[in-house]
Amino acid sequence: MDDPKIIIDRLRGRVSSIVSAVDQLKADLQKRTAERDRALKKVEDLEQKAAELEQRVRVLELTRGMEGNSSGSKEARNRVNRLLREVDKCIALMNR
Repeated sequence: MDDPKIIIDRLRGRVSSIVSAVDQLKADLQKRTAERDRALKKVEDLEQKAAELEQRVRVLELTRGMEGNSSGSKEARNRVNRLLREVDKCIALMNR
């Protein structure tokens, strides 16, 4: 049987290596959490930018449609008519 002092030293060594591994895992977790947060912020920014660009495309399509472009003018008129109907519905609701 091994000497109790040797057993204690081995246990201390193992505990020390486990504590070191836990510290390393905590640091790695912190790093990955920061990376995730940066990635989520970037995704959010890109989604917002995409929504803004989609809105600009709609405005450009509407503008081009108003210029008399045959393919876009019908779509533009339909969109304007749809918007007018929505405004009329809102006015009707307000008059109740």
